[in-house]
Amino acid sequence: MRKSRALLKCRSNGTILAFLLFVSAVSVIIMLEFELAVNKNSWHKNVIVPFWAHHRREIDGNNDYVYYSNKTNGNISVPSPTQAKCAEIDYIVFLKTHKTASTTLASILERFGYIRNLLFAVSKSGHIFSLSNLFNRNMIPSLSSLNSKRLNTSSKQTGYHLLTNHVRYNRPEMDAVIHDAKYITIIREPVANFESAFGYFEIAKHLGLTSHKNPIETFMKTPKLFLDKHFYQWKRAKNGQLFDLGLEHESFDDFYIVKYKIRQLDSEFDLVLITEYFDESLILLKKLMCWSFEDILYVSNGIRSASHRYALNDELRAKIREWNSADVMLYTHFNETLWRKIKEYEGNFDKDLAEFRSQQQQAMNKCIDDERLNKNDRREVKYVLKPNMTKSIFCQNLLRDDVAYTDLIRNKMKQYGLYLSSSPKKSVPILPRARKPRSSYNHSRRRPRPQRPVRKT
Repeated sequence: MRKSRALLKCRSNGTILAFLLFVSAVSVIIMLEFELAVNKNSWHKNVIVPFWAHHRREIDGNNDYVYYSNKTNGNISVPSPTQAKCAEIDYIVFLKTHKTASTTLASILERFGYIRNLLFAVSKSGHIFSLSNLFNRNMIPSLSSLNSKRLNTSSKQTGYHLLTNHVRYNRPEMDAVIHDAKYITIIREPVANFESAFGYFEIAKHLGLTSHKNPIETFMKTPKLFLDKHFYQWKRAKNGQLFDLGLEHESFDDFYIVKYKIRQLDSEFDLVLITEYFDESLILLKKLMCWSFEDILYVSNGIRSASHRYALNDELRAKIREWNSADVMLYTHFNETLWRKIKEYEGNFDKDLAEFRSQQQQAMNKCIDDERLNKNDRREVKYVLKPNMTKSIFCQNLLRDDVAYTDLIRNKMKQYGLYLSSSPKKSVPILPRARKPRSSYNHSRRRPRPQRPVRKT
């Protein structure tokens, strides 16, 4: 009897102990879940990353945890801690404005896409879709209807990756070509932009003003009369930046339409870079796209010749600003927007800017020959590579300009069956429409021509 009571007591104590252990385990799990929810970044940083890094060191022999990207054909990239939180952006529409350092920016974007084998929406020839027309999806081949074995089903559904060539802004048509893209553009202080366009496009020559001491001063005395002559690039001789961004000339003098357009652009563009603060703008671009410092390195694609520059006094500057008042409103708004974004920048902006400029200078010192310049174009001079760097892929990619990139990209797109000429090469997967060979035509089966009846006399 005593033995039975002792056995029951032991079992009861065991049950209580098991219950207490179960409650303790549940409590520990709840506490861990709470800790993970409250401080997820700390958990990831202090537990997950060290565990992964430990095993990575055993494999790679270094202290960095790395990511592999399919888009880079297996190349290894080592992101900074801030980059590890985001995904690299590669669906981009760049609205390329005129005389704003847009060619240099286009080269950065084109280099990024070219080395990653991304799909580009490029013009059928040259590097310009249109100087006056809004973008239309019919300007490029439709991927969904393309019968190419080299283009996978996913690409046909997700659309092109990048659009960087000159064309006027048209959001609905651009969305139809590049889906869920980041939209960026660049603008410049309106007086500097007007003077640059006037010189580069040789407007004085087209208006017969080359004999004047200062053709811009002559132009600004009666700008409306000159504009009515519709000379080459006349549409960019007044508020040319807003014209590129889709606003028509008849709306330039309507304050409320201009204001509405700027508000619309502010809601539709993810980033508007400023020429005068090019490096600062690129730091914001890097953050937006989750890119590396190397992705935003650049070489200025052209330095305007002294023969195509004009001196401007304060009075002339004031007239140009009044003539381009809509562009002044545009620039004022997005210049303020840029500095607000810099103020709200996550991380140490000044430190990142200094690091970028250091890498930029190292790249220039490595690749560019300071003692020589390419002066083949009378309107501008260009940098050249050092003799011992002409075979460097890095330096070639860095120096290559928008025109050269567009030609390379178009040739690469032809490998996918895009942008074919009327007589495609045999290596291209799309074949011309089949026609019945002449040799198969049976002349003996030709229907005899009916004979004219003979009139009886």
